[in-house]
Amino acid sequence: MGRLLRHSATISTTNALLWGVFWMIVGAIIGWYFSIVPTSIVSFTWGSVSLITQVLYGVVLWVVLFVPIYVVALFLNSKVGVIDLLGRMLYAHLPIIFMMLPAAFGDKVAYSIFMENPFNTQLSTLYVVLMVLFVAFILVWYIYWSYIAFSRSVNRKGWRVIAVFGVAMMLSYILSKEMLSWTIYYI
Repeated sequence: MGRLLRHSATISTTNALLWGVFWMIVGAIIGWYFSIVPTSIVSFTWGSVSLITQVLYGVVLWVVLFVPIYVVALFLNSKVGVIDLLGRMLYAHLPIIFMMLPAAFGDKVAYSIFMENPFNTQLSTLYVVLMVLFVAFILVWYIYWSYIAFSRSVNRKGWRVIAVFGVAMMLSYILSKEMLSWTIYYI
């Protein structure tokens, strides 16, 4: 169990990159098949786009996720490996694919409303409670895997690393939301 919890840090650089690309493509296929479109690095909505567009969204999200994290990684360790960090962060993004399951096998409209505003009064209380628990579990898993992958790549630990990592993740989220709102018109 401990190895599974630390898998994004213990996996080899090459395997992290290959599995990360594989899961990005699988996520794009799932999104295309079930008409689920990403709106940021951690959220989705109901919508239909081509498979190529889904893959392009995945690449855009990968770049937007990586750039702020790489910049802060250089702040912590100027010798951080680009490929190591890139692969590990992409592999650590795997839990977010599971975020699509409620839309894939449930009510896409309710899912889209929840992802836009979890406190919308149009949704049943049971649905909101179950979704909040599900989303919280996925986000904790994602943030934990991302942090241990980040700390492994920069070879540093501690509160300073946690704080810098948190800032980088917030920047990635904001940039991804903005970038996807722009790319909808151009892709």
